[in-house]
Amino acid sequence: MRALTVKVPQGKGEEVKEKAQELNGKNLSIEQVEAGELVRVHLSNKNVNQFIENINNIEEAEITLIPRGVITLYPPHDQAPDQVTDVTYRSPLEIFMGGLQSVGSKVGLMGYALSGGILVWVGLYTNTVFLLVAAMLVSPFAGPAMNAALAAAAGKGKLLLQSLKRYFLAISISIVTTFILSFLVGQEHATPLMVEVSHISQMAVLLPLVAGFAGGINLIQSERDSLVPGAAVGTLVAASLAPPTGLIGMALNFGNWQMVQSGIFLLILQLAVIQLSAALVFRYLGKITIKGVRFADGQEYVYKLSLVVSGLIVAGLMYWQFNKQPNLQKGSLATQITETIRTSLKEYDYVETIEVNARFTRGTLPDLNPVICELYLYNRSDSLPDEQVKQLLQAELFRRVKEKNFNADPMFDIKMLDYKGGEGKP
Repeated sequence: MRALTVKVPQGKGEEVKEKAQELNGKNLSIEQVEAGELVRVHLSNKNVNQFIENINNIEEAEITLIPRGVITLYPPHDQAPDQVTDVTYRSPLEIFMGGLQSVGSKVGLMGYALSGGILVWVGLYTNTVFLLVAAMLVSPFAGPAMNAALAAAAGKGKLLLQSLKRYFLAISISIVTTFILSFLVGQEHATPLMVEVSHISQMAVLLPLVAGFAGGINLIQSERDSLVPGAAVGTLVAASLAPPTGLIGMALNFGNWQMVQSGIFLLILQLAVIQLSAALVFRYLGKITIKGVRFADGQEYVYKLSLVVSGLIVAGLMYWQFNKQPNLQKGSLATQITETIRTSLKEYDYVETIEVNARFTRGTLPDLNPVICELYLYNRSDSLPDEQVKQLLQAELFRRVKEKNFNADPMFDIKMLDYKGGEGKP
């Protein structure tokens, strides 16, 4: 439940109390104060919005909403367990106002963006994954993204533009930071972790889809109904945004335009999908509409236009991703090529598969899309030497991979091992 205090002119307290009783308010009280009356109200989350609307005719009313859950107990006491299980969603008013409160100052936004950019750069430059996680915690991308979705759901065009500006400001600072750091250390080549981040999966759209849904649910749920802390959800949103910013800045420094392309693709995709999914959550689960309390100046066309624009951007990016392999699909294509090789090797009884790994290189050659296929095998045949087995398998596996139309050019590194750990048959 939520606790509210309403200060009204003398003689209006009973009217406010009656309005609260109509909505099953509990533990109500009226206190005489200087120049008026103070009414204390405890209401279910779902009734807060309606209560404020019902007393909207009292223009002098001063309302204080405490955005924390409270437990109210009242007779009969044997029903206390049922009385405290109010885990309904927050009221639309609280959701929207809470989102506005999280906007914060530009100085803070810029400071966190700078800090996140430094952590991303160090993580990518030194191949340290836990620093990328730290950057996700620090990077201030979740707030502007969620605020943009809230603004779209409420039809607030001005707030939507303001949130988008804050988002791109934070992104730009992070990119510039990583570019400057790479320039200062004279970086000329991509690190393995940069290569890994640049290899986009065919399922890349799922991460921002989940991030937008989780971010929206976290903001509309009552705090005791949410099993996941807000910081964790914010990290999930930043997880889809922080690494690409570092990738763009660092790749710009040494002119790897394929990595820059991957980073830009990821940033635009994440923003559009998070905006789309979170706005739908706020609209249909959080009940954030232009008809809500204090949302009267919202415009329905802003919500519809934001959905259309986001949908068109996502559709365009999906077409771009799947139109031509393997540039924006290397992450998942490498897995598919590995599975193709493993499946093919099962047909050869004289070969024992120990390990198979396929990975794309940092870039493409003028007329090739090389993928390095590393195979560790054991030769069980007594009649075929290791070199002959290598030649036979390489020719057959090359044909199998090319048949799958991955638009990849496999280059094989086959090693024959024995059970003693040495290379080659004893």
